Amino acid sequence: MKVDYLKKSLTIKQEIGDRAGEGRVLSNIGLNYQMLGDYDTALTYFKKSLTIKQEIGDRAGMIPTLHNMAHIYQQNKDVQGAVDAFVQALKLAQETNDAMGLYNVSRNFGRLLCEVGQKEQGLPLLQQSLQIGERVGFPDVEQVRQLIAHFS
Repeated sequence: MKVDYLKKSLTIKQEIGDRAGEGRVLSNIGLNYQMLGDYDTALTYFKKSLTIKQEIGDRAGMIPTLHNMAHIYQQNKDVQGAVDAFVQALKLAQETNDAMGLYNVSRNFGRLLCEVGQKEQGLPLLQQSLQIGERVGFPDVEQVRQLIAHFS
């Protein structure tokens, strides 16, 4: 099982004091549990990863971790938890000029807001995602267009 190898890697990262590596491995373990549908365990690992990334100042690394946490909150029907995580991720993506982060977070946060009836906040985020995706050339930009058409 892939998680077993990741846990061995985590032990090594901890033994050698590689905090950045530890944070990355914790996120990867969280992703594996998320894919397995074990959202509570995934969230536990994401939170540990986020704590380390905050401690070491890895703002760019916090973006995908918060983004993944938002998806789990969404999966668990915790809309406010998802909104809070998306807001943090979006702020960090803007501050760090992270095009991929801005694209993904804007798309998914915008979709969530539209789904819960807040189209006036969600559609501008979807538009932002579309603009970034077109400018950078992300291959799945057509999905963003479809979301905008669906919620318009």
